[in-house]
Amino acid sequence: MSKRTPFKDHKQETRLFSRRLWLCALVALTLILFLMSRLIYLQIIEHQKYVTLSDKNRISMLPVAPKRGLIFDRHGVLLADNVPAFSLQLTPELIDDFDQTIKELQTVITIDDDDIQTFKKQLRNKRRFESIPLRFKLTEKELANFAENRHRFPGVDVVAGLVRYYPQGDLMAHSVGYVGRINSTELDNIDKINYSATQHIGKTGVEKFYESRLHGDVGYQQVETDVKGRWVRVLEQQSPTAGMDLYLSLDARLIPIYLCWVCRKKYIPNYKKIQINHCMIVHYAVNIHQDRQLNH
Repeated sequence: MSKRTPFKDHKQETRLFSRRLWLCALVALTLILFLMSRLIYLQIIEHQKYVTLSDKNRISMLPVAPKRGLIFDRHGVLLADNVPAFSLQLTPELIDDFDQTIKELQTVITIDDDDIQTFKKQLRNKRRFESIPLRFKLTEKELANFAENRHRFPGVDVVAGLVRYYPQGDLMAHSVGYVGRINSTELDNIDKINYSATQHIGKTGVEKFYESRLHGDVGYQQVETDVKGRWVRVLEQQSPTAGMDLYLSLDARLIPIYLCWVCRKKYIPNYKKIQINHCMIVHYAVNIHQDRQLNH
């Protein structure tokens, strides 16, 4: 009877299986060690780096404009003040057609071409969820008209803020000066961080010469945002430092007296017979002077 030849060599298969098993275990161990090393590298060694990058995506630093310092004369008479005013602001992501919206707004309040051009320039540099001012210093009538038609303008809001006001009017303009919007030339010469929330700067007179004292220091808000950049909550806030108040050596009472004297000599021969307040005389005289200039 012939000897049977087995079809399988169990010992050989066992040795082959063992070698394959050890090889797979070695590959798996290598992968686990690689993953663990990467995990240690990312979580421990590079921890601070990625925390910072994550916070930049989640947290935004927003500047807060400081309150501009006031200006007084030597007797404490207020020459330059900050008063609340209302501006009309548009939020791009809530408006589908800007041209049509602005056209309809013009039927409610006064909006000129300069306002529209300035708005469109800012529109290119702002994110869609950030509001952009279209008109400043709305009058009470304009506020009432807009409030009555508010339902027609989604994405359009009235926002309160502070603007410069000069109680003495034009009488002190030659010395106090005035503030205006920051232009491109001035932007190159100022501290961009300190003026990051400021729209106006001193243009002439005391307002310009003492700009560094009047402006103050910018504050900030640390705001948590969502994936689209919208505000969720304020995490931290540092209040801005208001500008210094200035007391000048000028006497505001002498200016109208001097102007009255000049007007008496040149424009009002019968000045002594007029028994009215000297401020009224100045305004009357200034009007006469302007009319004479126009006639000549």
